[in-house]
Amino acid sequence: MGTTPMTTTLDQLLSDYRDQNGASYQLWRSAHDSLPGGNTRTGVHVDPFPVYTQQGEGVHVTDVDGNRRMDFVCNATALILGHAHPDVVQALQSRASKGTAFFGPTPIEIELAELIRERLPSLEKVRYCSSGTEAVLNAIRVARAHTGRPLIAKFEGAYHGIDDPALVSYVPPVTDELGPAHRPNPVLSSRGLAPGTAKNVLVLPFNDADASEALIRANGGQIAAIIVDPLSTAAGLALPDQAFLDALRRLATELDIVLIFDEIVSFRAGSSGTQGVYGITPDLTCLAKVVAGGTPGGLFGGRSDIMSLYDPTNGTPAIPQSGTYNGNPLVAAAGLATLQGMTPDAYRHIETLNNRISDGLRKAFDQSNVKGCVVNVGSLFRIYFTEKPPTNYREAAKDNKSRHRWLYFYLLNHGIVSRQGGCVPVPLTESQADTLVDTVAAGFDEMPDDL
Repeated sequence: MGTTPMTTTLDQLLSDYRDQNGASYQLWRSAHDSLPGGNTRTGVHVDPFPVYTQQGEGVHVTDVDGNRRMDFVCNATALILGHAHPDVVQALQSRASKGTAFFGPTPIEIELAELIRERLPSLEKVRYCSSGTEAVLNAIRVARAHTGRPLIAKFEGAYHGIDDPALVSYVPPVTDELGPAHRPNPVLSSRGLAPGTAKNVLVLPFNDADASEALIRANGGQIAAIIVDPLSTAAGLALPDQAFLDALRRLATELDIVLIFDEIVSFRAGSSGTQGVYGITPDLTCLAKVVAGGTPGGLFGGRSDIMSLYDPTNGTPAIPQSGTYNGNPLVAAAGLATLQGMTPDAYRHIETLNNRISDGLRKAFDQSNVKGCVVNVGSLFRIYFTEKPPTNYREAAKDNKSRHRWLYFYLLNHGIVSRQGGCVPVPLTESQADTLVDTVAAGFDEMPDDL
């Protein structure tokens, strides 16, 4: 006769976590001497302290205490080929031996641009930058220059980097300050933003075509751009209705608004990104993470007539855009090696494994007393402790954060890095995918009911 597993409290998990990660704790304490809160990247902060990584290889990361874990975060989805992929390492080493940066163009920046244009035909022209934040900043600027209008329309809860407009209504607390769901108020998500920032941002409800259309039409003559993460990845992982994306494209065309797709994460949906999956052609696209191959780089691009505002061949361009590391050959080498490694077979492999993981997690929910659901697309998957998959930010915000915190530490203590789900890297095997599912299922059996 089987026995019912004992529940494990969060305090017990944290005690085990501290025992396993003593060297990380000491590093975190020493980091306070030079870094505010021992931190230089808000998103990686962990209470009580983070794990310090020593190295990565393939699917695994090893920390300073010698703990080896499977990694389903992959540096915020950037490492689609996994850690230290031999082709990427060789490309970086070969390029570094010839010089790491030059005050002038290099052939490899053309090669990468051509491959990106092949994968995403909407990018007729491309410009490089050094991060996703810069890609969004530049796309917004060129949209304003092209239209002569001030307003940027974005969706509630979406993350588009740390430029001022992007930090309006970025995962704000769900309070009365947000206003009605069909007409969200712009809410500042950071101190120090320029005066008037909120007035120049129109906040829209994700996946609500009718409400979004009403707001866009009411402000159409002032809107320069609609920027959308088509999978709402920061606000959760909300799959868009086809009619919703179709409506954005139709309205942008009708009202001469620039439609910007932020595919910095959602590019993982397939070889042509989410725009390929849903058959939508944006006017501009922002990319980073995967296309930089694990190095600090980004790019933006789109319609030739819009991107021509950067053209310096006819005198001073309408928009000057320079950067010491724009088109950096190291970044381009890593990005090129990564995209070349992402063959049709590679995409099929990670999508197949993602379906295997997601179906297994759904079965784990069905066979446990824990209520929840799973959303997946391409190589991305998201666990929710909700009755059904959210369709927008306010629904996603109802997720049970206490259960996610418990599961995060349970998985860490059992050799897995996963934050509310994650992504599938190419080196992952079926056996490793099953280990993730089995470990989560075991965690559900030990999860306290009162979380």
